Amino acid sequence: MRTRTALAALVAAAAALAGCTDVVTGAGTSRVSSAASPAGPSVEFPSGSSAPVAPSQSGPVPATSPDAPSPPAAIATPCPHVVYPAAHLSYDCLTDGLVARPHQVTDVWPLTARKTVEAKTGWVVEEGAGHWGSPDGHSLAAIASAVRRQMVDDGGYGTNPGIDSVANRDLTLAGVKGHLLQTTFTINPTFAAKVGTKVRREKLWIIALAVGTGDVSLWYTSVPDLVSELWPKVPSIIASIRVS
Repeated sequence: MRTRTALAALVAAAAALAGCTDVVTGAGTSRVSSAASPAGPSVEFPSGSSAPVAPSQSGPVPATSPDAPSPPAAIATPCPHVVYPAAHLSYDCLTDGLVARPHQVTDVWPLTARKTVEAKTGWVVEEGAGHWGSPDGHSLAAIASAVRRQMVDDGGYGTNPGIDSVANRDLTLAGVKGHLLQTTFTINPTFAAKVGTKVRREKLWIIALAVGTGDVSLWYTSVPDLVSELWPKVPSIIASIRVS
């Protein structure tokens, strides 16, 4: 997935998904609407939770910034195995070199670790999680689709990417009910040429999990074809997810 820091000057309307090392406490709500979209139905994001929310127009704080906050106690361990108490989740990291980014309260995902795979554009492979909270009558499938829609709308895959839902099914994971939404994005050739990326496809896995009664958390990883050798590893990482 691309980062806004490297591409903002080229695509002013796009927003990045910055990683973080904190828990989002959303203010207000963000509605994603896609009644005719393959990415899913309209779902209102919870207010006052660590659910994904609409990103701001300011770019992420560089990891080397002297003002970057220290990782809070809410995240017990970094890679290679992440324990995320706020979301009641733990899981293995997809690859070496994933680095958690400083906190931004308006990021789509409150916990994200990234590794740059294309220096020119700042394109990254990333993995993370979030705490949605009450499903408020929405299915796990609808929540996963809404989060994907938010990621697409915020420009994480460039303008007008092709969207192919490879898997969209219920599952049982770590002893709880879940839903897997697996997507292959085809990067728009015009966009790719404009920003100078060699990425042509990227695969995204989103899993929504019922971590408690009336309580939902999410995990994801997004992997571009520049590191396609990681794609076969994703099922084993999904199998590592545990609910506490």
